[in-house]
Amino acid sequence: MSKKASRKALEAPLVPDPPSVPQNKTGAPVDCACVIHGSYYSFDYVHKLYNGLCRNLSKPVRLHVYTEAERIVPGPYIHHPLKNLGVEGPKKSWWYKTQLFDSTQFSGQLLYLDLDVVIVDNIDFFTELSTDCFWGIRDFRYLFNKTRRNLNSSIMYFDTQKFNYVWQQFLSNPDEHMRRLHGDQDFIDRAIPPTDKKFFDEDLIKSWRWQLLDGGYDVKTRRHRNPGSGTKITTPTRVMVFHGKPKIHDVNDAIIHKYWC
Repeated sequence: MSKKASRKALEAPLVPDPPSVPQNKTGAPVDCACVIHGSYYSFDYVHKLYNGLCRNLSKPVRLHVYTEAERIVPGPYIHHPLKNLGVEGPKKSWWYKTQLFDSTQFSGQLLYLDLDVVIVDNIDFFTELSTDCFWGIRDFRYLFNKTRRNLNSSIMYFDTQKFNYVWQQFLSNPDEHMRRLHGDQDFIDRAIPPTDKKFFDEDLIKSWRWQLLDGGYDVKTRRHRNPGSGTKITTPTRVMVFHGKPKIHDVNDAIIHKYWC
């Protein structure tokens, strides 16, 4: 495929519609961000994330979209062109999240969310957290091992100026970092010292597949507790994370449709 044809293939299905949730709020906006690279996710994921943020934050939302320089990004979103790392696809594009730490792109406190999250209730708690620390999710792989403190980077809250060194360290030898480590969250986890790193309340952010689907996963029996029962949002869940498969658009569930719109 020629470069011209490749570019058309990227842009054609991604020409976006305007967001549907109006903002009639006052006060300083909350700077939020997402990363979209390649064609694995449609731009509709960006719109639905933005709509969920607007519905569930009390202050106005300013959404920063980190994506390819040539991609069409409509207002009111802010387009941040990604440096090409020479990788792509669902199991490599996550490395582009390291560029969120580049304070020349944006300097200040930033709330980052993966595109495959569903916000189900008010998330003002993010903006009430200490801005002295880097905040992330304790890796869902260790839900059943409370002693492991590894990072999941699906949602992060941090000051890009304070933690700019993460991007600088990655930029010093990106090919080596991407060769040696599985993904961005492993690099970020190692780059930030434990004294500066904290995890969100695990009752507020849940794995959809392992905690909310079909009664949750029972590690002892290695299956879900109530097969076929669908999604049940347990109190006080605020955000569902769809790590792995299926992706949100593949799930036919009334609860998901209610909040992902």
